[in-house]
Amino acid sequence: MPNVIRSREIPEYIREAYLTQKRRREYPRSYFLLVTPEGERKFPVRDPKTGAYHCGLIRAALTRAGQYKYAQVEEKARNLYQRYCAKKAEFVTKEVKGEMILGAVLVPGAQDADGDVFTKEAVCEACWDYNCNFGWTLYRHGVPLGKDKVQLIESYVTPAPVKIGDEELPEGTWLQRWKILDEGLRKEIAEGNIVGFSIGGWVELES
Repeated sequence: MPNVIRSREIPEYIREAYLTQKRRREYPRSYFLLVTPEGERKFPVRDPKTGAYHCGLIRAALTRAGQYKYAQVEEKARNLYQRYCAKKAEFVTKEVKGEMILGAVLVPGAQDADGDVFTKEAVCEACWDYNCNFGWTLYRHGVPLGKDKVQLIESYVTPAPVKIGDEELPEGTWLQRWKILDEGLRKEIAEGNIVGFSIGGWVELES
């Protein structure tokens, strides 16, 4: 696996390095997701000092590519994000009613699959970031699911404790409600092969 810088922040030295096309031409084409026929280098994703993938740059490329309708670049950035910047956490709390499924994405104070614990503030920020900048979903963190298969109905942080099934969840829990249109996915959920939501993201940990 290539070296990866997981920081969310893009430091000033990176901004300076990629400020103009003249400066960008000092770096390999592989540092960018798009090089035009005229030689313009766009959507940098690697740290100019080390050549490591930088998650802050990848996230920025993903957002800008979506805004400016660079579909192929957006797909490349999404694949990089999922492959190199993904942090997975799974929770099995869910409620299924027909085509609708409600479940907890992140629970403040609960330990995730990597042994980390999220604060209410971190959960709220993750929910906001997802709602504003992302919104897609993947099957097993790999296969994109279109709106013909699943549709996001709600994504929010609870203002008070809630109960899903037999489990009490604290204030600040991130919940999502999805409409499952694909019969195969509904069958997997019913048979217990899909047991909950799993995030793909990255965090900065304080030592």
